[in-house]
Amino acid sequence: MRQPRSDVARNRRLLIEATIESFSDHGLDVPLDTVARRAGVGNATLYRHFPTRDDLYEAAFGEIRERFAAVLARYEDVDDGWRALYELIFEIFSTAPLVGPAVGQVEKERLDASPSLRWIVTEVHATLDRVLQFAQSQGAVRVDVDVEDLSLLVDTLRPVVAASGNDAPELWHRHLVLVLDALRPGVASPLPARLSDVEQRIRLTRTVHHR
Repeated sequence: MRQPRSDVARNRRLLIEATIESFSDHGLDVPLDTVARRAGVGNATLYRHFPTRDDLYEAAFGEIRERFAAVLARYEDVDDGWRALYELIFEIFSTAPLVGPAVGQVEKERLDASPSLRWIVTEVHATLDRVLQFAQSQGAVRVDVDVEDLSLLVDTLRPVVAASGNDAPELWHRHLVLVLDALRPGVASPLPARLSDVEQRIRLTRTVHHR
């Protein structure tokens, strides 16, 4: 006996939401039976909707992409660079904690398998870079940092967000303010020179994120 269409659509939605929630708890290597249990369906139902892990992930990343598109659109034209930078990072972590501003460090294999994830990586990185540079042009952010520095800095929020989540969000909200204060000009200490080898710098940054 076939399930009613409403049940089919409901199960698909439950599986996508369970996948996104599981990313936050278990990372991108979450077991699929964990997703099925979280969605309240059997493994057979999961595989009917999504025959492969890539199929399920693309659906989940597609949903995240839609959420990010709405967020990033609000930062196409801003007046206050510092406020925009804070609010952008806040909204990114609120929208998809696992992704966060360090999304550009996702493994190449995952990017190759998911057009939606590639879009997220490209657009989040570009928006952060644009808002950062605008804040620097207003004198609100020290000029000796770039988007790679920012990515490493705010990635320290990830475990705090994961630990506090919805139970005590004020914990990571407070930590975000402390982290971003490192970008303030004026009393900041001079930074050592950047690595001259750009590829090495990117490679080491990815290594840090994957530890």
